[in-house]
Amino acid sequence: MALAVVGLLEVLYPDSEVWLACLPGPAAGIAARLGAEASFGSGPENVVAEVARRCGGQRLRPWSGKEWLQDGPAVVYDTVGSPETVETSLRVLDTGGSLVISGVEPPSRFEWTPLYFKELHVVGSNAFGIEAVGGVNKHAFEHYFDLAGRGLDLTPLITHRFRLEQWRDAVATIAERKKTGSVKVLLRP
Repeated sequence: MALAVVGLLEVLYPDSEVWLACLPGPAAGIAARLGAEASFGSGPENVVAEVARRCGGQRLRPWSGKEWLQDGPAVVYDTVGSPETVETSLRVLDTGGSLVISGVEPPSRFEWTPLYFKELHVVGSNAFGIEAVGGVNKHAFEHYFDLAGRGLDLTPLITHRFRLEQWRDAVATIAERKKTGSVKVLLRP
């Protein structure tokens, strides 16, 4: 989903700089093809350090011991939604910034003091409802089709293609994604 967000942001906000925190593998190259200016490792401390470096922001160390930024990006899209990624997102956001969460993981506790100290906004998002894009409200999939017509091309996410009768190989490729480097697998009739 993170790579799709990179592509969407490139079409919706072409003048914005987009970075992707991701695991090692093919995602960085695909993100660049979709318009990301940079990608870097997704470990929490690495994300804070990279964002601080790119924003020129000073890293602060509060009582919790986990560094955070006062002057980071205005918006962070968390497509994982785990306690660790939400916490890291709150730590790097600019004061008054917005966190858009589209990923879903089981709930758990995390350090959320940046939420109120930095007066952040948290927004939930999913692809199955009515959304406003450019002042127009309609189903998210209808917006997707409009965006595809405006140039959104997510085909770089398809890393492997199989004939329908090779479905077992396709499933194995997905199951072994760390070894195969698969992102999305397409079955062709």
